[in-house]
Amino acid sequence: MAVLRYDNLIIDPNQRRVYVSEQVVELTTVEFNILYYLASRPGWTFTREQLYRYAMSDDFASDLESVTSRIYKIRKKLNINVIHTVHGYGYRFEK
Repeated sequence: MAVLRYDNLIIDPNQRRVYVSEQVVELTTVEFNILYYLASRPGWTFTREQLYRYAMSDDFASDLESVTSRIYKIRKKLNINVIHTVHGYGYRFEK
C-alpha cells in the first residue's frame, strides 16, 4: 500500500503510523482506518455509515455516533485541519 503524503502529514499504511511534522501521532486501529480511508480519497465525501462499515466492521460495540467521536479524536490528535464536516452528509479529507 502506498504511503500518503500531504504537506506535513504522512500516513504509512504498511507500518500503520501517522506523522505530523515528523512526530509520530498515536492513533487507535479504528482512528487509523478512518483517517487512511478518507486520506486515500481526498475531496470525496463519505457518510458516517460508509466510514463505519469500512473502519469498524469488527467492532460490534460501536454505532454510527462512534464515528463522530472518532473523527473528533483524530482531529484533536493531528492538530491540523484536514478532515472537514459536510453538514447533513458526512466527512471529507482536504489537503
